[in-house]
Amino acid sequence: MNFKKKKLALFVLGFFFVVLFPSLGEVERKPVKYELQLIYLYPEEQKTEFIFLIGQTGFKSVASLKRFLETLPPGSELRWAPGCESLGGEPLLSSEKEMKDFRDFLAARNIQFILVPSG
Repeated sequence: MNFKKKKLALFVLGFFFVVLFPSLGEVERKPVKYELQLIYLYPEEQKTEFIFLIGQTGFKSVASLKRFLETLPPGSELRWAPGCESLGGEPLLSSEKEMKDFRDFLAARNIQFILVPSG
């Protein structure tokens, strides 16, 4: 077989491989399950600070938490059991609007949110 025929055969073979198996190179991301925690830091001053935790990763704001959650594959699950005691001023828990926005954010990304209100 001469060079031109080999080149044409490889091109045709490559073309059919790409057409017949387009998703072969894609990695399927499987849904994950995470547990969310909210901890508070004893203040050195008068203002109490809160940090969200997922595993060993901390988030100082709802915005940074959302940036992480945007990376989760659809179908993932986020479970949160914040407990029934409140210090006041907790992010998400102290505002119905914030909580609704957070739920809408997760729903738009097909992330199931399980809130266990009494811990």
